[in-house]
Amino acid sequence: MEYRIKETNGKRFIYLPELQELGLKHCFTTRDMDVGSSTNPDRDLLQSYIDEAYEFMDEKPRLLYNGYQAHTGNIRTLSSFEEGKEGAYGRFIPNTDGLVTDMNQVALLTRFADCVPVILFDPVKKVQGNIHSGWKGTLEGIVENGVDVMVVEYGSAPEDIIAVIGPAIGKDDFMVRLDVSSLFNRRFPRWGDLVRQVTDEQYLVDLQEINRRMLLEMGIKEKNMTVIDISTYERDDLCHSYRRDGQKYGLMGLFTVLGR
Repeated sequence: MEYRIKETNGKRFIYLPELQELGLKHCFTTRDMDVGSSTNPDRDLLQSYIDEAYEFMDEKPRLLYNGYQAHTGNIRTLSSFEEGKEGAYGRFIPNTDGLVTDMNQVALLTRFADCVPVILFDPVKKVQGNIHSGWKGTLEGIVENGVDVMVVEYGSAPEDIIAVIGPAIGKDDFMVRLDVSSLFNRRFPRWGDLVRQVTDEQYLVDLQEINRRMLLEMGIKEKNMTVIDISTYERDDLCHSYRRDGQKYGLMGLFTVLGR
């Protein structure tokens, strides 16, 4: 599937038209908005950004769910409008970095700057997953956990699942030291090509490709996968980036809603 960048009311959104047509309304916001409750203290402004995302998707969900992201491998399924805890903009699930549901009228939100946002969508069973795969979550195999939940809890067949790996820090930008690079080498010894040594003490890790290969190993068909080849670090005109912007960073959002 091809992705597009579309501007609406002065705000740019990234989306996949074909995925919309298959029944998953979605968008990745850009640096035109800061949808982070920890980075944007203006509650009215943040709510207006959420509403603009809904308008872009042409959806008005009954409820917004998000995980209280903690860089874990934890996935939570949602089956009612009363789960988790009440928050300022909807409900949130503590200590959770991935949400899966087959409910209509529910929007899922992942916030990200350099971490990898991932969409999982089964158009046959009408199940969606919205996942935050930071470097720690990648080591925990959170995308593998998401596929497992869809298969075991909802009866999805891996070959039916569509996966979209969203904008994230690029393979030439995620610089780490030996303490972190060694964790990836131990966790993924077969993928040494994705951890590149550039100096005696510095290494580059390709988070998007690691997540893509994990999904392939879980049975997702290559033809059903899309990687949005945008580096949040490089595209300072389009994306927020914690690595680039430091304490002045903002947060983008991945919104997903099962279409009516």
